[in-house]
Amino acid sequence: MSSSLSKREVNRQRWSERIEHWKRSDLTQKAFCAQHRIGFASFQRWRGILAKEGQPKATPATFLPISIVPSASAPSLALCLGEDLRIEIPVGFDPVLLKQVVHTLRAS
Repeated sequence: MSSSLSKREVNRQRWSERIEHWKRSDLTQKAFCAQHRIGFASFQRWRGILAKEGQPKATPATFLPISIVPSASAPSLALCLGEDLRIEIPVGFDPVLLKQVVHTLRAS
């Protein structure tokens, strides 16, 4: 190993080599660790760290712009009261009329 590497980089390289050696060994992780006097928990931790580094980075989500165009032919809201009552409220509805309808329904 190169002396120009930091302690952390030397450790990472050592663990990378150990993991590769284990992959070629045909031993279970526990058997490999016992045979080479390596802590099993440390082995698993480094195996996870190195596996994550080998995975491609997830690309951030992007959102596409949308525009909402009201349609005069379709209702913008459907108010369902129970199974037998449905009120369709079109775009550009009269709020006073809707208030009167709701008031009348509550009273009945």
